[in-house]
Amino acid sequence: MPRCSVCQTRYTANKTDRCPLCGWDIQPLSFVTGMIPEVSQKEAIRLEWAKQLWSKAKACQDQARQIQLQFEAISDREKTFQAQLIQQKTEFEATLKQYETTIVALQTKLDQALIDPIPEVEETPIEEPIIVEKQTFVPSERSLKSFHFETVVIHPSGREIQSKQALFYDETLYKDIALEMVAIPGGRFEMGSPATETGRDLHENPQHWVNIAPFAMSRFLITQAQWKAIAALPKIKRTLNLYPSDFEGDDLPVEQISWFDAIEFCTRLSQQTGQSYRLPSEAEWEYACRAGTITPFHFGDTIAVDLANYDANYVYRFGTTGHYRQTTTSMMSIANSFGLSDMHGNVWEWCADAWHENYQGAPTDGSVWEAEDEVTYRVLRGGAWYCLPELCRSAQRHWNQPNMTGSGIGFRVVCEMKN
Repeated sequence: MPRCSVCQTRYTANKTDRCPLCGWDIQPLSFVTGMIPEVSQKEAIRLEWAKQLWSKAKACQDQARQIQLQFEAISDREKTFQAQLIQQKTEFEATLKQYETTIVALQTKLDQALIDPIPEVEETPIEEPIIVEKQTFVPSERSLKSFHFETVVIHPSGREIQSKQALFYDETLYKDIALEMVAIPGGRFEMGSPATETGRDLHENPQHWVNIAPFAMSRFLITQAQWKAIAALPKIKRTLNLYPSDFEGDDLPVEQISWFDAIEFCTRLSQQTGQSYRLPSEAEWEYACRAGTITPFHFGDTIAVDLANYDANYVYRFGTTGHYRQTTTSMMSIANSFGLSDMHGNVWEWCADAWHENYQGAPTDGSVWEAEDEVTYRVLRGGAWYCLPELCRSAQRHWNQPNMTGSGIGFRVVCEMKN
């Protein structure tokens, strides 16, 4: 069957005068007319014009389809948010009802106690009361201090800057080298990413609710100065290189650190301070990174090069391109709502967990998720200076062998909190 010269649609010869799809005149030129150069040239020009017009029409049709798909994605996301709001409302109403039931029960007991006579009891010698000192929310009896910082939320129309305050304590490592540990309040959050999130991976599925106990996390990535202060201490299980990093600088994050190196650092730090320092669980890390947000970044629905260190040649959603630094940077001043900086980009951060392909069977109490078999990979979070923006999302998961290092691999530490 012949094809239309414009849209390439097949048609039955001698059955129709025009293409059934584009309407092009498919009748061949007569032999005599085809012998006239002027007519042949005009026909060729007319055919080329028709092809270009059809190509533009197809492009417009494809663009319209893309816009339709985007609208459908936005609609699906809106439905997801609505479902989340309904679920949260239902949970809140159930909790409120429980409180009301408890209050009614307590009121009934109080009314009954006022009605019933007070039984007589034998007098006993008065003993000195036992005074229990009220414990405050501090790690290992350290006093917490407050610090002020700014957070940024990026909207398509601009930025919203908020001033906030958080609590922290200093852990002295060596002379004037200290480790700032921020108090992270306990809470409940939904771990993973929704199906509508741009750049998501199947590893981030299924979303599930996790309860997190209070803990403290280092405000910044472990720096090279902090690394040297602890690496200089006596070996416990593993020798540590005092100068492992590719990009040298005391205020820069330490990199070229394996998971085993990070574990040795935590062990020496715990022995030096008498406190229980460790790598965060994967759930603790994501909870700390999100700081109450449900967007791809704690900045909102996009990321910006002046707020994080990543490959800014690429953009995420309505973001803009920027300078690609191609190196690590010292601590950023902008933090999330918990007061933690550099949770997105700069260097990947080791977590304590073994790698799992998805969240099927994941613990819901924020604990470290180990593997039944021999562990060959450990979890990395947060992205790095060389990463695309979607690899720096709060829900993004990555992995590597525990003995592997790289110029984009570092860590931060956590410590248990005592009530």
